[in-house]
Amino acid sequence: MSVKHKIGISSFAYCFACGSRPFTKPQHIMTPHDLIDKAVALGADAVQFGDNMPLEVYSDEELERIRVHAEKCGIETEVGMRKATAERLSDYIRITHQIRGRVLRVITDGTGFTPDLHEICRTAASLIPQLEECGVVLGIENHDRFSARDYAKMAETIDHPQVGLTVDTVNSLSHEEHINEVLEYMAPYCVCLHMKDYVIKRYNGGGGLKITGACPGTGRLDIRRCYEECRIKSNRNFNIILESWMEPGETLEETMRIEDEWAGAGVSYLKTLL
Repeated sequence: MSVKHKIGISSFAYCFACGSRPFTKPQHIMTPHDLIDKAVALGADAVQFGDNMPLEVYSDEELERIRVHAEKCGIETEVGMRKATAERLSDYIRITHQIRGRVLRVITDGTGFTPDLHEICRTAASLIPQLEECGVVLGIENHDRFSARDYAKMAETIDHPQVGLTVDTVNSLSHEEHINEVLEYMAPYCVCLHMKDYVIKRYNGGGGLKITGACPGTGRLDIRRCYEECRIKSNRNFNIILESWMEPGETLEETMRIEDEWAGAGVSYLKTLL
């Protein structure tokens, strides 16, 4: 199967502009239309509206305007959500279809909701008819509680082309898993690749370690290898979506300037992979 991977930016590449970090919020919070315009300005081909830019707050008319804007700009759309109850998943499949998105990335857990592996599989499997009807692919993302092997088990158990995995290159560090394990188990099911770089720093006078973001290509992650392993092992189409774990600067203005610089540098770096 011939696939064409695109470079995209997530709203999580602009956490401070979206007002989703515990920091002074900007006067103007980035909107889906702003993210589309950023993608055009940076030369990206796709956007992913993450749960820090929740589309559930928009009316059908507003969602249609987002769809039209993205279509006119030639930008492919993807959607992100968290808390994978059957009702929320169904709502977000509908939203993704409304804006003609191809991928719905999901973090399974949410406030007061921590389903086990079997419940996740049952819920996703029950929604396959709607996924098929809407032409949406569900991408379950590695995020803290489960191991990479567990996520692979979810994909194996559901065993359907409309359900795969969103491979995040850094999240599983919180589960004390190296990228080698993530790629070994998850790459064959990749339907979306979240790319963000990181560094590990000494802090507290050398008495501890801190994992934090780095401008793509300057940190510890072998970005090219991550892409190549997913490209070779997965028979699914997937986009490479830029995210960021950037720390704040001294002021909001400086923080947002650096955030934008990292996004631009990140898109330029990711383009060298294709």
